[in-house]
Amino acid sequence: MKKLLATALLSAPLLALASPINLLSNGSFEATPQANGSWSRLSSMPGWTVGANQVELRNNVAGTASQGSNYVELDVDNNSLISQTLATVLGQWYELSFDFSNRAGVAVNSNGLGWSFGGVSGLAPVVGYNATADNQWNHFSILVKATGSSSTLSLWATGTSDSLGSSLDNVALATASGSSLTGTVPEPQSLALLLAGLGGLLFASRRRAR
Repeated sequence: MKKLLATALLSAPLLALASPINLLSNGSFEATPQANGSWSRLSSMPGWTVGANQVELRNNVAGTASQGSNYVELDVDNNSLISQTLATVLGQWYELSFDFSNRAGVAVNSNGLGWSFGGVSGLAPVVGYNATADNQWNHFSILVKATGSSSTLSLWATGTSDSLGSSLDNVALATASGSSLTGTVPEPQSLALLLAGLGGLLFASRRRAR
């Protein structure tokens, strides 16, 4: 029993690292191999439906990724979009988040991203001119309530349609904190306390039996 209790207590730091599970597929665009220093024009990507104007997948070209190696730009020759449909729970709150950056050395009005999910749509915040030689990532997140059992997330370029636009990476959708929907990791502190308490009760029970 001492070993069981020790194991539960040692597990607590690992549980504290738990985070909500991303319900999207291929949210960081790593499912398509892309060699370092190269880019591709794609008409399809795993998990995503790609608009008629394609999408650019990049690995260390005109900037580095915010997560992993790959990121995308949604203004190829013209503005384009990507979308993904997934099962949701009516009335459930979800947190949508993504990282975005103005393309280095490109006018602010050439950049811009729009989003829609659960009947709600909006724009990523406007950020200033990127005078660096790399992506300058900004994080955007918002809570949106699902309006049906199936919801479509869409992301699209909103700047001047000139083949130069915002970078996008680390797209995530997770149930809001406190949700009971499968796909959300239990709160780590509560789970750690539960395990430690269970171990303590078993240890005390064993001592009483003796």
